[in-house]
Amino acid sequence: MFIRFFLGLGLASVSMVLSGAEFAATDLEFFEKKIRPLLAENCFKCHSAKAKKLKGGLRLDYRAGVLKGGDSGPAVQLGKPEMSRLVEAINYDNVDLEMPPSGKLSAAHIADLNEWVKRGVPWPNEAAAGNEVKEKFNLAKRKAAHWAWQPLKKQVPPRVKQANWPTSPIDNFILAKLEEAKLKPATEAAKRTLIRRAYFDLIGLPPTPGQIDTYLKDNSPEALTRVVDGLLASPHFGERWGRHWLDLMRYAETFGHEFDFANQEVWRYRDYVIRAFNEDVPFDRLILEHVAGDQIAPRYSRE
Repeated sequence: MFIRFFLGLGLASVSMVLSGAEFAATDLEFFEKKIRPLLAENCFKCHSAKAKKLKGGLRLDYRAGVLKGGDSGPAVQLGKPEMSRLVEAINYDNVDLEMPPSGKLSAAHIADLNEWVKRGVPWPNEAAAGNEVKEKFNLAKRKAAHWAWQPLKKQVPPRVKQANWPTSPIDNFILAKLEEAKLKPATEAAKRTLIRRAYFDLIGLPPTPGQIDTYLKDNSPEALTRVVDGLLASPHFGERWGRHWLDLMRYAETFGHEFDFANQEVWRYRDYVIRAFNEDVPFDRLILEHVAGDQIAPRYSRE
């Protein structure tokens, strides 16, 4: 029991050393006013995430980096400046280890760094910029980890309690999640509501009174399917959904800024996108045409 007590006490002590939240407010204020500006001005150029080339493997822009040290070992011994390589370097006690190399710090700055180490290197809790380990880009590894590269697998629709509710296998997945959350699906929408939803979703325009009447009088199970097929074949479909792609491409018919001149030929790209959506061009082909349009055979004759 005593062993457990002292082991727990030791672990707690380590936690206090490593956690910035355990430092007194006066220690953190000392760091922010005295130490951080000093490190930023004299050390970060060579010993931070922003360094063009990290010198000696040493990071001084976050606490764990200071404690870890660099190629020659830990930079500090907590509470013991006389045994810390960082203090040795700024004191110019070793001709092979003089930092910063541009010139010795003032006596006041050296005293501040000594005091900082004596206090246990106080540092507020914060994420270290660029602290992640950078590895070479590996396409095979990325493909194995990302869902978009995984081969399609045939999924078995889950069983549901309300077996008569689904009208397609997709509904099984939706209903299964609803039942898991102890929720009930909404009641079926009225036909007038359905046709308005279909029109606004697919072409962005409301149905005319005549189109509504025709649909309401059609009692066939395929009535809604015929409406949807007609909307997908409408030229307005490409105008409605092509806008999302044009927004992604930041399409505009003027150049913007104070010189807001019209872009005279950009409408050709707009019409191309609308045609592509109306012709159901696959996304991989659409992207290929964007990247290498002048290097591949056209989908249709120029005439």
